[in-house]
Amino acid sequence: MFDGATKFFRGKTLDGNWESPFDPFAVGRAYTEARAWQYRYFVPHDVYGMEQLFGGREALIEALDNLYSATSNVRGDLVDIDGLIGQYAHGNEPSHHITHLYNYVGQPWKTQALTRKILKEMYHATPEGITGNEDCGQMSAWYLLNSLGLYAVCPGTNQFSLTSPLFEEATILLANGKQLVVTANNPAENVYIEKVTWNGKAINQTYITYNELMSGGVLDFTLSATPSKKWGTAVEDAPYSYSKNPKVSIPTTTDNLHLFEGEIEVHLLSATKDAQIYYTTDGTKPSASSTKYVAPISCNASMTIQAIAYKEGLEPSQVATIEATKAIYRPALQKDLTTNGVYYRYYEGDFSQTKEMNDAPLVEQGVFTALTIDKAARADYFGYKFSGFIYLPQTGIYAFSLNSDDGSVLFIDGEEVVNNDGTHGSITATGKIPLQKGFHRYALNYFESYEGQTLSWNWCKPGDNAFQEVPMLNLFVK
Repeated sequence: MFDGATKFFRGKTLDGNWESPFDPFAVGRAYTEARAWQYRYFVPHDVYGMEQLFGGREALIEALDNLYSATSNVRGDLVDIDGLIGQYAHGNEPSHHITHLYNYVGQPWKTQALTRKILKEMYHATPEGITGNEDCGQMSAWYLLNSLGLYAVCPGTNQFSLTSPLFEEATILLANGKQLVVTANNPAENVYIEKVTWNGKAINQTYITYNELMSGGVLDFTLSATPSKKWGTAVEDAPYSYSKNPKVSIPTTTDNLHLFEGEIEVHLLSATKDAQIYYTTDGTKPSASSTKYVAPISCNASMTIQAIAYKEGLEPSQVATIEATKAIYRPALQKDLTTNGVYYRYYEGDFSQTKEMNDAPLVEQGVFTALTIDKAARADYFGYKFSGFIYLPQTGIYAFSLNSDDGSVLFIDGEEVVNNDGTHGSITATGKIPLQKGFHRYALNYFESYEGQTLSWNWCKPGDNAFQEVPMLNLFVK
């Protein structure tokens, strides 16, 4: 989901809150083979719509520039994040279209400089000459297309984004028997596009279509050693985007509104400068005749806030629905337990979700003195269902986390609290639940697919600021 406060696309937890704390440099469950920095720009089908979410063209340009100037630090271990220029990661596919996004925002000379830099610095004629993982040929495909001055940012649009080619002349024999010839003047010295012609006709836009290329002919680039601020800079020169009209960015809040205690204030904002926000709390759709947002909204009970933003000359934003939920503490069980331990049920099989253990034959069951996966009979393709009672020393809102490789899911009193399911590396997921002091039932399901095996269960008790391992002294069996 897009967060207008940070201007990043962020994950949400089961309770509807933003995953917190948010660190765009950290590896986490919300992003696949990348982090917040790389997926910040992954809207190849609607770059203009993304521009509106960011609050306008200048805001998106600033965000793109920041990608390449940011520190290359990586917090966490993820082999796919490789070939870094700032936080641009050329070693994996989620970044591969980003260099061409300057063609969409009126600064195509930056696309030309960046693609040429990558072609020169990240590809070498050696056995290890390709950064990252070749992945079915994508690293090579990026090189081949960009060296010809072309790239398919969004293939379904039928358009190739243009950039500065690497060779003086290249000839491609097309599948229909025709030839495509790409020419450029002294590309060894010249990086920037001054002019492009297709079969002698000038192309001012920063793209050419597949149909044009397949008709055969000569695509000629006139290059220079200095950036041209004229070619391809008009709004109408940009490639296709799904959105057509300027629109106000959707209202958002960074407040943690799920399971609040007492009374809270809800702050609303839009990334569009000077946008006016209107909201309702009675379930009706907001409009310009609804209550205008001028100060934080006081909230002492669960409520649904719907908000819309307006600005003259722009289309209204989408309606944002924001849930504020007051904590209701789950009652404790009337039990007096004294035996520490963990019930376990052990399964074997090739699982991709924890629920698949429901259909697998039970191999072994019993009681462990610790919650562990170290006693599995095999290294891969197994699963555990752990259960029992957890004693909570005080009433309040408890946060739980599961770090696992592969999938894990935590239930307390029958409610799903943490979902870290699926096949993946060692990553962490969190969730919260309001609980009374005393005993509560828990179930923790885990499976291991292949390669690494990890499982740890942690909690953050009311009033604490950090997660710690759930002590075995708090886990009981009958």
